Amino acid sequence: MCPFWKRLSEDSSIEREKAILKRIYDSGVCGIAFEGGEPLLRADLAEILAFSRSLPLHTSLVTNGTLLESRIDEIAPYVDGAVYVSLDGLEKTHDAIRGVSGCFRKAVRGITASIEKVPVTINTTIMAENLHEIEDIVKLAKELGTRISVVVAHQYCNAKAPTPTTVEIAKIAKRLLVMKRNGYPLVHSTGYFKVLSREKNWKCKPWALVNVGPDGNLVLPCYVRNDYATSFSVFESSIKTSISRFNWKEIQNCKNCTLHCYVEPSLVLSYDFGAYLNWAFRRRI
Repeated sequence: MCPFWKRLSEDSSIEREKAILKRIYDSGVCGIAFEGGEPLLRADLAEILAFSRSLPLHTSLVTNGTLLESRIDEIAPYVDGAVYVSLDGLEKTHDAIRGVSGCFRKAVRGITASIEKVPVTINTTIMAENLHEIEDIVKLAKELGTRISVVVAHQYCNAKAPTPTTVEIAKIAKRLLVMKRNGYPLVHSTGYFKVLSREKNWKCKPWALVNVGPDGNLVLPCYVRNDYATSFSVFESSIKTSISRFNWKEIQNCKNCTLHCYVEPSLVLSYDFGAYLNWAFRRRI
């Protein structure tokens, strides 16, 4: 589980949010996912999403889902990507991991209220605490009529999410691949599951994903390697310039994570035809 909600940073003004988005768009970025913390805590979120769409940026949202039911009508017109809702287990396990009783039911109600209005994808982090329930969560996604994305917990410096063993990860990856082939709504490519099971080599291309912190600073080379520490401001130099100046040779053989947000685009950019077709198909639905 990511530790970024623990960051001591304040929300920026609506004017600064729009200025950051304009700089992102002007750099050539075509899509954006708003995350947090919890983005639904912002009263002006709909205005931010509306501005994102007006640029236009392909706009998505990442949320814990507890406020989704009450706000989906407000934000739905401005989400043309997906709403990603975090579920890290069935009810008892999810509530225990999150430390909040009742948050599973709130998230599921939010998903149910949203599925006819926006595309919804469940985000699940595979941890030692929920390893035994991963397949059940995939089944739940199918029952709810959503897609599902899974990722193995990364050991960030201040995260408290024990990662399963390499053997356990390989076993669950193989079982999930079977489920995907049997029609369960897992969004990943076959190549991704083979990376998790260590049956496929891959080379990370982190520049395919641009991370911008709440202060308008870029996160380079990626949020995994430096635990979301930011560097270059999008207002001091263009995103393209900042990326081109970074010494990518330092991390050219990095294998610090297997997060799908890095693995999948890296496979596409490495001419993995299956990963490309999986990405292209997802873009049409």
